[in-house]
Amino acid sequence: ALMYATLGDLDRALQSIQDGYAVDPLLPILPSTDVNVRVWRGEYETAIAIGGSAVDLHPYLLISRANYAQALEISGRPEDALRQYQLASLISGDLPWVRAVEATCLARLARATEARAILAELEHRRGSEYCDALYMAVLRESLGERDDALDELERALDENSAFLHSLDVDPKMRPFRRERRFERVRGALHLRWS
Repeated sequence: ALMYATLGDLDRALQSIQDGYAVDPLLPILPSTDVNVRVWRGEYETAIAIGGSAVDLHPYLLISRANYAQALEISGRPEDALRQYQLASLISGDLPWVRAVEATCLARLARATEARAILAELEHRRGSEYCDALYMAVLRESLGERDDALDELERALDENSAFLHSLDVDPKMRPFRRERRFERVRGALHLRWS
């Protein structure tokens, strides 16, 4: 499903998920992937319904909770999303990319002081652990730091971020899509995949 989404074929991505449900309807990773694909397709209410069911069924599966939070946030329910991101942070033991999405949500709720505190924490942690630059880019963008956000986007390419596959379909990337530096990253990424 992620491969098809990366190639821009969201219909085939969704079909892959449906095929997965037919084989193993209780596979925990399927709903979280389904939520992502539904968000990428703009099917936000469906994504929320699937995400809610996923966290009910597998409350300790970090990726389901984080993807559910994303669906809530993009659907205009940032307070609900923040609660899910905070639970995901607790479950993950403060995994850096989860902290970054939590801080992004805080920034969008006009709680910039709290978001900047998490950003400072993540910058400090970079000295000893990996903090995914793609999520740092989104965080910096939410704080109005466009140039620094674009630096992070380029760093994500250099570090080969695991989340680069969603560059063309993820709504979090919308603020960057008209930037030349985004196009350079996107072009370099597509050359790697050719």
